[in-house]
Amino acid sequence: MGHRILVLQHCEWRQPGSILHQAAQVNNVTLHIARVWKESAADFAEFDALIILGGPDHLNQESQRPFLREEKRLVRAWMNLNKPCLGFNLGQHLLAEAAGATIGPSRSIHVGFSEGLLTHEGKKHPLFQGLRSPFPLFKWHDQEIQSPLPRNMVLLATSKDCMVEACCLEGRPHIIGLQCDNYAGTREDVDAWTKRDDALLKACADRSGATNELFATADRLAAGMATTCSLLLRNFVALLTP
Repeated sequence: MGHRILVLQHCEWRQPGSILHQAAQVNNVTLHIARVWKESAADFAEFDALIILGGPDHLNQESQRPFLREEKRLVRAWMNLNKPCLGFNLGQHLLAEAAGATIGPSRSIHVGFSEGLLTHEGKKHPLFQGLRSPFPLFKWHDQEIQSPLPRNMVLLATSKDCMVEACCLEGRPHIIGLQCDNYAGTREDVDAWTKRDDALLKACADRSGATNELFATADRLAAGMATTCSLLLRNFVALLTP
């Protein structure tokens, strides 16, 4: 019997990409999508694991995005259950804030593709087993975990753009946050994201042809992004089995 994973989605256009759906199929995983901006995810305890996707919201925008208040309670409750959780981008921020970290403006806005480097601890972490370093990242953010990390968090990956590309809780390697949005990254994802959130693109890439460059990079990295997503999900699923 396959595993059932609850996926928290924060807006219509930042949905699980085709590479995540394909990875789930390969790894015998059923994804249940909860669109938290318009529906409750109250019955979460029946799932084997939680994946929290990225989104355009900031954690301090509860007045404009009321669902964030309820989602923060859900994330804390899930962490109290001590079940596996993988957070991307905003998902990482939700986990990190619950663990005592501070989230704030990024050193630089980053949109597009870059590379992450595993730390010494990251190379030993079960999520990254079999993954070569550096590895591809799909990024779309202007917020990040601020330095220094709380003592109860472990730095797993970094990059030239962001200090904390990946982290987990000390003694709880099954609760992991990634700054990237590696559940997406295809040409179709780039097209949707640039159409719905081009403000970040304009802010970090004030040049003509930026979108075409992203399309070209997405096409070039397509196989590598799919392989990375499938490997990460396979390793995450392995954490679900005691």
